[in-house]
Amino acid sequence: MKRRITAALLAVVLVMSLTFLSSASGGTTSDPVVSKSYVDTTFFESVIASAVAKAEAAISSFKTEYAKKISSVTTGAISGDALVEKTAEAVLLDLQSKGRYLYSTAYMQPKSFASGDVLSGRAGTTVIISEGSVKCASGSVINITQGKEISKGSALGRYTAFMFPETGGEIEIISKSAKVLVDGVYSQSGYEPKYMDEAYALKKLGLVRGAAEGMELSRGNTRAESITMLIRLLGEEEPALAAAHKHPFVDVDKWAQRYVGYAYRMGYTKGVTNTRYDGSSLTTATQYMTFVLRSLGYSEESGDFQYLTAISDAVRLGVIPQSVATELNAVEFKRDHVMHISYLAMSAKVKGSDRTLLSKLVSKGAVSSDAANEFLSR
Repeated sequence: MKRRITAALLAVVLVMSLTFLSSASGGTTSDPVVSKSYVDTTFFESVIASAVAKAEAAISSFKTEYAKKISSVTTGAISGDALVEKTAEAVLLDLQSKGRYLYSTAYMQPKSFASGDVLSGRAGTTVIISEGSVKCASGSVINITQGKEISKGSALGRYTAFMFPETGGEIEIISKSAKVLVDGVYSQSGYEPKYMDEAYALKKLGLVRGAAEGMELSRGNTRAESITMLIRLLGEEEPALAAAHKHPFVDVDKWAQRYVGYAYRMGYTKGVTNTRYDGSSLTTATQYMTFVLRSLGYSEESGDFQYLTAISDAVRLGVIPQSVATELNAVEFKRDHVMHISYLAMSAKVKGSDRTLLSKLVSKGAVSSDAANEFLSR
């Protein structure tokens, strides 16, 4: 930060110096307009003081302009990482609404998108689809690999470079999720995560790993990801990874093999057919709430809850408040909601006990005492 400030001040000093000297009349090395000592001391000191004053005024103006936005994302306990990300997001969205700036990448970066998300690019922005299905939503894009124009409504092939033309354009995600490499200036519309801070808290507990591009809170949660989270909430990830239980499914991704095998062996999950698990299909709020209730020791067989009423049953059992149930029944279920439900479950009581799920995980060695204490001190 000091280097940036120093560089900025030197740039201001140089510009002001050149402006001053260019406006002076005449002068040679033997007969300068002003003395070297004056330039080295009085002049530069006054310029630096003026630059610092202007910088402080700009910072003050920034704080005033974004005070409400920063305040709105700092209600209650919040981690430093989440504060920075949420504040930056609020500022960027405000600037975008004024037509001043969009997200800008300095090199090709992988970004995750969910179904219905739209990426708008300025002229010259380049995208490459690595996963999922994407179409040209408006205007056109240029297939720079083949040198031809792709019109509105047409699908964009994978592993091909597409560039937005002079007028810009939009592409839309039409699969459940997608990963796109982006280079340039763009904006994104879609679901905005609300529970980022809680996701960070769960990550510190070791219950969330996150993907290379982040925790991808704006997309749906797959069946494979949900069963993995259930195993972690049960405190059984270590035995699951240590074992290599077989299962009959032919469509399980490599990373999920041990999780699915363990869950199948323990009776936590079944396939959609005798040979297909369908781990890439998305989990509903009801399905995930069922997993959470099971991790707390409740079961359908004992009459604790019913699958179809798992959300309202979770309210009755004190796992979530009614406001969360109302939200889950009204929105498309995202990984963001998975984090929120899992976060609330940490404080929920295990069936027939005064212990919370978090204390249960600590006693099983799935979460460290230090991490749990940090979580509780939030």
